Amino acid sequence: MFTWNFQYISKARLAEAFHQLMLDPLKGDILIRIHTAIHLENEAVDLAKFIAQLVPGAHIFGTSTSAAISWGKLMPNQCVISVTQMSKGSVWTALLPTFDKNNNPIPPEELCRNVKQEVVDEDTKLLLAFLTGKYLDVYSFVEKCNDFFPSVQMIGGLANTSEINLKKFLDSGFVFNENGWTNKGIILAAIGGKEVESYSSYATGVQVIGKESEITDTFGTCILSIDGKDAAEEYRIRIGDELRTRPELTNLFPYVYSEASDIPIFVRFSDNQSLNEVFNEHDPLHAQKYASHPEIEKYQKREMINANHNVSVGKRLKRAFIYDRKIISDNRALFRHIENFQKAETIFGYSCIARSMIYSNCVKWELSAYENSNMCGCITEGEIAHVDGRNTFANCSFVVSVFGEKPATQEYNPYAFSYTDTLVADNQELLEYLCDIESKFAESEHFTAADSLKAFVRDCELKLLYSENEDIPNAAAMHIDIKLKGYDRICMINVFETSSMESVFPEHMIRLTYKNYISNCVSYAKKKKYTVYIIDKWHIAIGATSYMTALSEFVSDMRALQKILFEATEDYIAIVPMFCVIDDCTVDNINSVYYSARIEMMQKNVQFYVRDAKFGKLDEESIRERYHMVNVISYAIAHDKVIPYFQGIYDNAEQRIHHYESLMRLEDETGKIYYPGSFLEVARSYGLLYDSMSAIMIRKVFEKFRFIEDKSVSINLSIRDIKNSEIVDYIYEFLSTAEHPENFVFEILENEDIDDYDEMIVFVDKIHALGAQISIDDFGSGFSNLQHIASIPSDYLKIDGSIIRHCCEDKEAENLIALMSHWKHLSTRKVKIVAEFVENQEIQNKLLSYGIDYSQGYLFSRPSPELDSQ
Repeated sequence: MFTWNFQYISKARLAEAFHQLMLDPLKGDILIRIHTAIHLENEAVDLAKFIAQLVPGAHIFGTSTSAAISWGKLMPNQCVISVTQMSKGSVWTALLPTFDKNNNPIPPEELCRNVKQEVVDEDTKLLLAFLTGKYLDVYSFVEKCNDFFPSVQMIGGLANTSEINLKKFLDSGFVFNENGWTNKGIILAAIGGKEVESYSSYATGVQVIGKESEITDTFGTCILSIDGKDAAEEYRIRIGDELRTRPELTNLFPYVYSEASDIPIFVRFSDNQSLNEVFNEHDPLHAQKYASHPEIEKYQKREMINANHNVSVGKRLKRAFIYDRKIISDNRALFRHIENFQKAETIFGYSCIARSMIYSNCVKWELSAYENSNMCGCITEGEIAHVDGRNTFANCSFVVSVFGEKPATQEYNPYAFSYTDTLVADNQELLEYLCDIESKFAESEHFTAADSLKAFVRDCELKLLYSENEDIPNAAAMHIDIKLKGYDRICMINVFETSSMESVFPEHMIRLTYKNYISNCVSYAKKKKYTVYIIDKWHIAIGATSYMTALSEFVSDMRALQKILFEATEDYIAIVPMFCVIDDCTVDNINSVYYSARIEMMQKNVQFYVRDAKFGKLDEESIRERYHMVNVISYAIAHDKVIPYFQGIYDNAEQRIHHYESLMRLEDETGKIYYPGSFLEVARSYGLLYDSMSAIMIRKVFEKFRFIEDKSVSINLSIRDIKNSEIVDYIYEFLSTAEHPENFVFEILENEDIDDYDEMIVFVDKIHALGAQISIDDFGSGFSNLQHIASIPSDYLKIDGSIIRHCCEDKEAENLIALMSHWKHLSTRKVKIVAEFVENQEIQNKLLSYGIDYSQGYLFSRPSPELDSQ
């Protein structure tokens, strides 16, 4: 078996791709899946017919979608085609109607019987099934499939399109093959064979809360009553009246059926519709519903909650919500199973449109673990998941099936689970909702409603606002306390270089030290009546209000805590936590202020720092200059005025310019050019400004050197850049298609704290694997850490200009150059040494005497936006 995916560009390119694959139906059954977000119905059929002509005898399976998935990556507004050729196994496909000739939905039991008759046999292991949203008995159909073919795993869902509506579920999707299309049908692909094995599972991120309830009345997809009470009113009361103006809140708070308590069931809330507007009384499809409710008010405007499938009386429900930590843990569990599956020749993956509506980064993040695998699939309106040995219909799920005929492994990316910042940021909408509700409790006139809502909110907060392993408030709780309780005085406490600790000390020793560290912080905070938060592992925060605690008292207390933590005994590892007191902080500024203060602390080599969030240590003139620089940066980003300059780097052996370093400049509206020293620190303190500038700079340098064969270029990367998954993914993608990846050198700034060498090594190894090179920049700048050189396999090492400038009059500076030259000769690595700020011949002669490979400075080249002027 083999599987190959490609993006549809044109029929000519498609024909060429199939010709290269040399598919032969005589060698085994062929399944060709088409997931398209760009074709209309007849266009999709035409494409399927074209493929059928190219590969006679192939089984074609097509669905519409809002976005495709290919090689484990999301592909919006694309059409993706996936080809799987079996060796010995079999493929059976069918396109069946879900409505009879009278336009009535086929009963689930009859539909199951038709499916079994058409495609399922005793050797079937996996059934891929896609229905359209018009068939509302999809939940019952999937449940009945367990009775008709209990040993068959299922995956798939509801076909959708790019249309989105927060007040009702849409039924605009269609399925197709070379013989036609339908929006009232089901398309199937059954995969089987004696040697075929499969594993199917899912991830949701749903957390159940509250008591169990029973559905007591329904009207098709509409839940009329729960436990005898009006279902829509009860749902609104427990979420809040904001639901009337913010229908997207239904995405945050689904139901679950009790028998599958981690599978969400979404509803849509509307507050001003009649039953007749939703279920037209003249439509024969709804005749039975009205017959079973002869007394119901058809035309009265009312609140309603509707699911995307027909709901049955007697079903038992629980309330739930979806949040980041549960998404992460679910995906880790799913990944472990997929990664350990022995016959991983092919992977199917399908994710719900609701996941990206709730958490905008969720789908991209969870797919990133499967980048470079052959996972192909699409975004759906609802999913078919295999749960605890049974198939079920779900919402807001990520479903995966892996299968094969013989042992095989895929290329996975387990390091994705180290990058969860985007999910944490996505949690903000849920936290803001909780903040808003908390602030309105006291104003509620409906005491019963307020009590039930309060209980619901408290249940959410117990999961959201406490750290995963300790019963201590987390960063989300800190943000709520800052916003609602006026906690405007925060001390950030962090222990860095923990990765080096792990390489020296046994795990139990580190665990004991960590527990002692947390215990000391918690007990001291409790004694002083402060609140302690766990931000991330060794990163702790302690909060207080300025109206209760004077700044001098708070600072004194934090210094006393630092002394306690400094005290070392034989029982624990000695740690050096950094303390940063931030005064007058808000939710909006605390992260950027802390990041900026941390850089200042490293520059000054201090472990205790006090920073005013609004003004820091700046005088009035500096404040004005800072705001001016923010405007300059914003203008440059908005008007394409982030400009790469290039400075030649001289090869001392060949006596010529060997390569170039790219240097960032900004231009304001008057044409004035700004150098990094004036804007870089400001941009870093604002975070997103820096990210935008850096992305633009990298893109422009890539574009300039993309097709140049005889010139190479170095690009500066900070630790923040390497932690930015979007920038890193862009770099990887570019290098994978670049004609000359060896022409690109990435300079890692040595003057920044590297708190995770594993993460750094993954990046460096990937860069090397893609053919590019690595340089360690600014060695000896005052932040030097020999672990950088020992741990990071680099191609170049650049000595900081502060050493080079003084090497002729400062013997210590000269000794550092001698040290690096001697190290190079002792090292088994093929590392080239670059000296920067070479401004005169005297310095150059000194460097030549120590055998330095390259020189960079005004003696040889001045920075310029053009290469030709070098």
